[in-house]
Amino acid sequence: MTTPTGPVGRLMKFTALPGRGADLAELLLRVAEALDGFPGCLLYTIGRDERRPDEVHVTEVWRSAADADAALASSAEATGTPSPSEVLALVAGPPERTELAVLGGVLPGTGAEG
Repeated sequence: MTTPTGPVGRLMKFTALPGRGADLAELLLRVAEALDGFPGCLLYTIGRDERRPDEVHVTEVWRSAADADAALASSAEATGTPSPSEVLALVAGPPERTELAVLGGVLPGTGAEG
């Protein structure tokens, strides 16, 4: 498989420890706040499954794989985000991760303004 040269996306599913979905979502919302304005971040949303409140989903779109990797490699101290160990302390196991080559669609801030 070739490395995508355009926008890339990631779908992440975290399963929190029983009863800790709200705590995990709050922590991941802090990550999202810190990424606002991060170079190359086009979309970063956090959501909870309404039927499974301990499942928290992150949807990411980045200008490039390099931008996504740079955000992942940045230190919690430098960005003001919770550390990976803080997030992992609330999850029941490794997150599910799906890598996507973004083919098109609607991204906030990229459409024509009325």
